[in-house]
Amino acid sequence: MSEINKSKKNKNMEKNIVIKKNKPDFYKIIAYGLGTVIVLVCAIIIITIVVKENRAEPVQELVSIDFEDETSEVVSDDVNNDSNTVSDKETGDEMEEFVEEPKTSESESAVAEELPETNTETESEEVSEEDIETDSESSLDNQVNLSDSASIAANWQTIPAGTVIDKANIDFNNLSQYFVAYEIPEDVYNYINGKSYQENPYIALSDLRYVKLLHYNFNHELQVGELIVAADLQGDYLGIFAELFAAEYEIQSMYLPDKYWTGDPTSTDSASIDVNNSSCFMYRPATGSSKLSKHSYGRAIDINPQQNPYVSYTSGEPKWSHENANDYIDRTTGLPHVITENDICYQIFTKYGFTWGGSWTNVKDYQHFQK
Repeated sequence: MSEINKSKKNKNMEKNIVIKKNKPDFYKIIAYGLGTVIVLVCAIIIITIVVKENRAEPVQELVSIDFEDETSEVVSDDVNNDSNTVSDKETGDEMEEFVEEPKTSESESAVAEELPETNTETESEEVSEEDIETDSESSLDNQVNLSDSASIAANWQTIPAGTVIDKANIDFNNLSQYFVAYEIPEDVYNYINGKSYQENPYIALSDLRYVKLLHYNFNHELQVGELIVAADLQGDYLGIFAELFAAEYEIQSMYLPDKYWTGDPTSTDSASIDVNNSSCFMYRPATGSSKLSKHSYGRAIDINPQQNPYVSYTSGEPKWSHENANDYIDRTTGLPHVITENDICYQIFTKYGFTWGGSWTNVKDYQHFQK
C-alpha cells in the first residue's frame, strides 16, 4: 500500500509540475509589457527630438523669410503713406481741414496743405515745402524708376501730377503711352467725391474719364498733368494735348482743382486760378449764372488762367478778379503764354471743334475752351 501511495504521490507531483509549467507567469507578462511600453515611449521621444532637430533650421529660415516679407510690407506701407502724403497733398484732404481753422498767411497755408494729418502744429512750422517735396520725390523714386522709360510707362497712371521727368527718359517713339484716358479709378473717385464731383441728376461718374498726360511747364521741363473730361470728348482732349506737346507748348500746371479745395466749388475754382493751374472738370454753376457751367460736364477747360483771365467789359471798362492777371489785360503786349487767335493753342482747340471764350462779346474768358 505504501508503494502504491508513493506512486500516486509521485504522479500527483508530476501533475503539479506540469500544471506549474503550463500555468502562465503573470508577473513576467506585466514586466514584459511595461518594458515594451517604456521602449516605445523612449523611441517616440528620440524620434521626436530627431525630427525637431532636423526641422529646426528650415523653420528658422522660414520665419526669417516671413520677417523679411513683413519688413518689405512695412516699407511698402511707408512708401504708400509717403505716396499717400503726395496723394493727400493733391486731393486737398489736409486743405479742407485747414480751411476750417482761422485764416493764416499764404505761406503758412501752403505748408499746411502739404503736411500729413499726423503732424502737430510745431512740426508743421518746422517742415519746409522744400523738405516735403524732397520726401515726396524720394517716395516716388521708391515706387517708380523715373530714370527708366519702361518703368515710367508701366506706372503711368499712378505717377502724381506735377512730377517732372527728364526728357532723356521719355520714349519719343511711343508718345501715345503718355496720353491715356481711364475710367475714373477708385482712388480718384475718393479724391474728388464731395468736392469737384457731387452726386447729381445730370452727370454720372461713367460720363467722365480721368486723363493722364505729359506737358511742358514754364521752365520747359516735361511734367505730368491730369484732367477729368467728358467721356465722349476723351479722344479730342488726348489729340489736342498730344499736338500741344509736339509743339512744345507750355502749360504751368495741370492738377485736378481738388488740390486747392476750399470748401465750395466756386471759391476752389478761384483758388486754382490764383496759382495759374489749368483744369477741366468741376461741378459748379457758370460764372455769374445759376446754370451749370460746361465745366460741370467736363466739356470745358481753362488754360493758363493767369495769362488768360476772365474779363468783363459790360461797364465799358475791363474788370477782372485776380490780381495775378494785371499784366495780361492788354492782349497786345506779346507776353508769353497769352492766347490769341494767332496762338497755337487757339488753333489746335478750334481745329477739334472747340469754341474760345476770348471770342465772346460782353465778357472775355481768354483761358476758356468748350465744346
